[in-house]
Amino acid sequence: MQGCPNDTGKLIGKVAVLRAAFGCADALPALSDWKRLGALTTKGFDFSPNTVTSEADDTKGLVESLVTNMDFTISGEGEFRKKDKTTEIGAIHISKYIFDEVQAGRQPTLCLRFDFVGEDSGTYIMGYFNTTSWSGDFGGTDISTFSGEWKVADSDTVVFEVGDDIPVTGVTVAPATASIAVGATQQLTPTILPADASDKTGTWSSSATGKATVNQSGLVTGVSAGSAIITFTSNDGAKTSTSAITVTA
Repeated sequence: MQGCPNDTGKLIGKVAVLRAAFGCADALPALSDWKRLGALTTKGFDFSPNTVTSEADDTKGLVESLVTNMDFTISGEGEFRKKDKTTEIGAIHISKYIFDEVQAGRQPTLCLRFDFVGEDSGTYIMGYFNTTSWSGDFGGTDISTFSGEWKVADSDTVVFEVGDDIPVTGVTVAPATASIAVGATQQLTPTILPADASDKTGTWSSSATGKATVNQSGLVTGVSAGSAIITFTSNDGAKTSTSAITVTA
């Protein structure tokens, strides 16, 4: 099933991605250098605005608050692995890095990137951060866990970008033609262009349901001898592509 459009639906936490890379404030890493921060179970951020208040006699009895700055923090919790995946900077690796940097008299800084709606989706906070908290818990019968917290090390590096929706420009269906017997099935596969389009959902339809039907997973079933045109229509932009189906007795 292609699924239903959910661009404005609720955002599930596991969709968000927290990644890190080693580097310095004057040269943030390339996109290919970012790796996930191990097996995270939760991640988040806190702007922590600092405020001052005004109780001037013209405020009509209400205290007015003014934000002076933010103690911006990114945090994450996760589970230790015995061995890091190639796509991760694992918790043991980070633990050693922090230890070595502090012992050498340096700051345990990391470049962090928090992607809100999926990896490289275009909506993210990124910058150069300092490790302000790092701990592990190794319960005898529990999965070993870690917890970390990072605060801004260089404010000039911190950016918050919100990606625009990428519209569908075209659709193709494969195979373009197929012949099946009555009662047999043929799976059709749509390809949405561009590959990073925001909404890749759509609907299937048949021009002759008496000859061939199609479900919303793109599976065609032969009903009786004849032919039918199966069409996939994208929910974004109503782009279409077809497959010509011949049903044999």
